[in-house]
Amino acid sequence: MTEYSPEVAVINDGTFALDPGAIFGTSPKNVWSKYYDTTPDYRIKLNTNLTIIEDNNKFYLLDGGIGGQISEYYRKWFNAESSEELKAYMKKKRIKKFESIFHTHLHFDHTGHSFTDLSSSRSVASITEVNNFQNPNDMAKASYANQDISTTNLSPVFTDTRVGNFTLKMTGGHTTGHMAIFYRNGGTKILYAGDLFPSTFHLKPSRITAIDQEPLKSFQVKKELLSMAIKESWILVLSHDTEEKAIRVSGDVDNPKYTSWEGT
Repeated sequence: MTEYSPEVAVINDGTFALDPGAIFGTSPKNVWSKYYDTTPDYRIKLNTNLTIIEDNNKFYLLDGGIGGQISEYYRKWFNAESSEELKAYMKKKRIKKFESIFHTHLHFDHTGHSFTDLSSSRSVASITEVNNFQNPNDMAKASYANQDISTTNLSPVFTDTRVGNFTLKMTGGHTTGHMAIFYRNGGTKILYAGDLFPSTFHLKPSRITAIDQEPLKSFQVKKELLSMAIKESWILVLSHDTEEKAIRVSGDVDNPKYTSWEGT
């Protein structure tokens, strides 16, 4: 029997920008400025990194990106810009739709394609996150705002769930309904933890964005996920890093090191 080798690709679906205080939280400027330059309007430019996994001749998408139909609201307030990389990849692989789009959460920069050009694909998110999207609290409204979409293709999950070689684990933290997505097939182990790990700067458990709804939970679950990734050599995908889309982590959980990973 021939062993099937999955293919994993991490691509940039576009960019947007946040104020330094939003993305770096309590980290002081004299720390984050060693790693990041600001734009002319004093913002931090970020990628929207998507993961595509071909598993047994079926294609799966982890998060829905920033999309190709960006509203003026997001262009104005977040400097949002789209990319053609997903479209090009789908054309190259002759992908008409994805078997599933697994969402860590439903913020605008993670759902751009899900309910527009990829609405024929089945979208999956936690039931708590679906409720967040439909009735956001006052602190979360800006991240869910101005998404004029139908959620008829959205399937909620109610607990930690196994779907083939994927495991969807409820984490909370960044949002109360946030999930981490694990893919394991033989020696291929991919962890996409959404905005718990937006960049290499945020690898340290204590480096948490100011827009995390449950910062203490983010801290705790980041330590758990890092410990697993280090001990079991998982590939960690970074949702918003502009330089490193995916990495291997090593060393100590409280001060992790990393090396680049380029995909299969």
